[in-house]
Amino acid sequence: MTPAAKIGLFMLIGLVILGMFVIKIEDIPVGERGDRLTVQARFPDVAGLDRKAAVRIAGVRVGKVARIDLEGREALLTLSLDPDVRLYADATARVSSIGMLGDKYVEIIPGTPGAGPLPANAVLTGGSPPTFDDVLRIATDIGGDVKQVTEALRESMGGPQGAEKLNEILDNIRELTASLKLLVEANQGNVNATMVNFREFSETLKEELPRIAEKINRLADSLQDVVGENREDLHGSLANIHDLTERLKTTANNLNAITTKIARGEGSIGKLVNDETTVDNINDTLTSIKDGVHSLDERLKMKKFRLEMGFWGETLPRVGESRSAFGMDIWETGTNRFFRVEATHLPFGRRQITRELVSYEWDDGRTASYERTEVKYQDRFGFNLQIGYRLSPQTFVRAGVFEGQGGVALDQGFNLWRHAVMVTLEAYDWDRPEKNAPHFRLQGRFFVTNNLFLSVGWDDPAYAKQQSYTLGAGLRWGDEDIKQLLGLAGAAF
Repeated sequence: MTPAAKIGLFMLIGLVILGMFVIKIEDIPVGERGDRLTVQARFPDVAGLDRKAAVRIAGVRVGKVARIDLEGREALLTLSLDPDVRLYADATARVSSIGMLGDKYVEIIPGTPGAGPLPANAVLTGGSPPTFDDVLRIATDIGGDVKQVTEALRESMGGPQGAEKLNEILDNIRELTASLKLLVEANQGNVNATMVNFREFSETLKEELPRIAEKINRLADSLQDVVGENREDLHGSLANIHDLTERLKTTANNLNAITTKIARGEGSIGKLVNDETTVDNINDTLTSIKDGVHSLDERLKMKKFRLEMGFWGETLPRVGESRSAFGMDIWETGTNRFFRVEATHLPFGRRQITRELVSYEWDDGRTASYERTEVKYQDRFGFNLQIGYRLSPQTFVRAGVFEGQGGVALDQGFNLWRHAVMVTLEAYDWDRPEKNAPHFRLQGRFFVTNNLFLSVGWDDPAYAKQQSYTLGAGLRWGDEDIKQLLGLAGAAF
């Protein structure tokens, strides 16, 4: 081979290698990759993203950014994808980065096959992650808040007065721990007895709970059938109650305006109320009301009914919601049965499920359909309608409607430091679509007095999105308490 031929062959090999490098670096589609799929996506911001940036699905590179154009105040990207990529009508895109300081790329979420194929000339909706400037802005705001807190602490705790305050706080903590130590030592016997009672109760519950649960399940099934058959009537009753509350609100506003004028002595009624003769007549009327309440109490006893009224509320800090209820327990004298009727405020609202048949057609004429289910929560007013039985002096079971859904409950009471404690476990809403588990609620009530109690518990532990610990308080009154309150009201006038 002549020297010229050798040089020509060497140059040819070099050009081939150079061409391969150009195809690789420029990502020029050849062969099977030549027939590229072109898709457009619109983003509010693509800062840091350049042309030829990678396009990925589930982290796998499937194409590149062919063009970046400005359309109004948004960026329009033209994406060149591999021909075997399949996108659907609900596909979306977003700008992501590899690590904190890595290169940015376009991540495509291909969508679901049920939504149908991506139409021709469709533009994907894109989203951008928070930028480094956003992070710096948030960090600056946090730094300002921290600075204000430290300045407040310096003003409060700095200097000799601050040192004196800290010493006083430490002395108080030392006295508190000493008092707690004495309290625990003085009540060690009661604590041990309580633990023994808990152990005996758990053993009894272990033996009896399966039989009780079986009976409660049968009762819950029956109640659920009854509620299902009368659901329309219940919806109508709730609508009537809502209308009644609106009218009562208007009436209360009118009464407030009237009583304000009466208190100022305006009008004929105001002059009469501020007259001493009128006050004497009012006292006589209240005495008659007191006698009427006593007569009503006697009639209730004759009819063998006993009432317990109550109001309670609790907060769910983890989800920023609250729950409250007002109602009564109606006991049949001489039996272990009672009925509970309560109006309650629902933390998340009442569930409504709608089902819709959706049909779509492909370009080739094929059609398909599927059922789309939508769950909404509306109307935060609900009700509790339950029947309960006393199994032992401090053990109760309940079944019926809990916040508009069928459920069961177990109440167990005991004494702690000479105060009554009631532990309640409720399970309801067995067929909710969001979670294949019922709504559980565990609550403990510590009665500070016979009427006032504090509560703590855990709500819906099986559903991570709604679960939260609870803190609350409430009041309960019996027949005698209600009569005494009315009597005190009469004496005050």
